Amino acid sequence: MSVHVRVCLRLIHISVFCGFMLLCGVSGCSSKTETPAENQVVIRVDDRVLTLAEFNEYFEAINPGNDREDDKDNTAIREARLGFLLQLVEEMIVLRRADELHLQISPQELDEAVLDFKKDYPETAFEDLFLKQAVSFEAWRERLGRRLLVEKVIRNELLKEDSATPEEIRDYYDKHHKEWSRGEEIRARHILVPSGDQANNVLEQLQNGHDFAKLVRLHSMAPEALDGGDMGYIARGQLPSSLEEPLFDLEPGNLSPVIETPYGFHIFQVIEKREKSVPNIEESIERIRQEMQKERLEVAYGPWLAELRSRYYIEINKEII
Repeated sequence: MSVHVRVCLRLIHISVFCGFMLLCGVSGCSSKTETPAENQVVIRVDDRVLTLAEFNEYFEAINPGNDREDDKDNTAIREARLGFLLQLVEEMIVLRRADELHLQISPQELDEAVLDFKKDYPETAFEDLFLKQAVSFEAWRERLGRRLLVEKVIRNELLKEDSATPEEIRDYYDKHHKEWSRGEEIRARHILVPSGDQANNVLEQLQNGHDFAKLVRLHSMAPEALDGGDMGYIARGQLPSSLEEPLFDLEPGNLSPVIETPYGFHIFQVIEKREKSVPNIEESIERIRQEMQKERLEVAYGPWLAELRSRYYIEINKEII
């Protein structure tokens, strides 16, 4: 996987399970029947049903290689499966609400989300990941669609249009801006190639004055190649030490030597350095809006989920997992 640094606040992904411990009180066991094990119902929320086969497929998609038959009695695996069960219960409650709201994820939305994941992987590495870990791409894609629908419901129900006033933004900045002080940061460009010989050849061309961005487009397999290799700003602690130390030692305009990692062979060029500082309020407005929205969501989410729970019939058969 690329070492490309992407500083992106995934607001819903961070918050969507913040209340799932409310579900610990949900219980229920199906009586034993002659139904084949894989078709037994693990979770029922009104008319929505999740079978054991579906549960196992979803679990394997997020825990490849950790659900082998000889590990069934392993305490850690059991705890992981129970934790995942609670997440799925919460998810199915929200999906039941999607039914009521007539919300869906379109094929185009799902395709765009898959492409967003793929762009962080060089060339065929994304597809190879599923082959290497013996995970069904279709199962992973289906899980992704369910997660996107959960996010859509939460946005529709709880994330209303931002109504923060200038006074609220200023007050939030005054309370929190010291927490946001930046350490030393650099802005760098990056070329990633699969072989040492190729990397040495590219480095020689760069030292002879060839354009970095053009060589990126010709050779680099890193996702930021589409942006001329620009990785954006990187703070200390965001990269492995094997990359961070030589990178932060460079002066703007200078090239790194070829650096080998498990990902391939890297060449960096530092574009800019900036020293430790505290962002001003204008630089912080978007962050403040996101933080305030996240806090409001965390307050509203638990009561909203509890109200949905009280309206739906919920059955959990945890013994069969």
